[in-house]
Amino acid sequence: MRTPPILLTKRETAALLRLSVSTIERMLRCGDLPHVKMNYATRILRSDVDTYIESHRIDTRRSKTLDTPGEGAA
Repeated sequence: MRTPPILLTKRETAALLRLSVSTIERMLRCGDLPHVKMNYATRILRSDVDTYIESHRIDTRRSKTLDTPGEGAA
């Protein structure tokens, strides 16, 4: 049996991302964060929050080829 998707409120999403509720509302309006409307309630899938986090992740490790200019050049 499949587990149901986890739906978060705007407040729960804000707490999870450590942002204000107004910032979450702006992200929803701009389309930066997908959401579900059920009557008057707005819900955000936890998996969409995880995807948002991963898509904004910055990898600060540099490639070895970038650290050594001139190597491997023909």
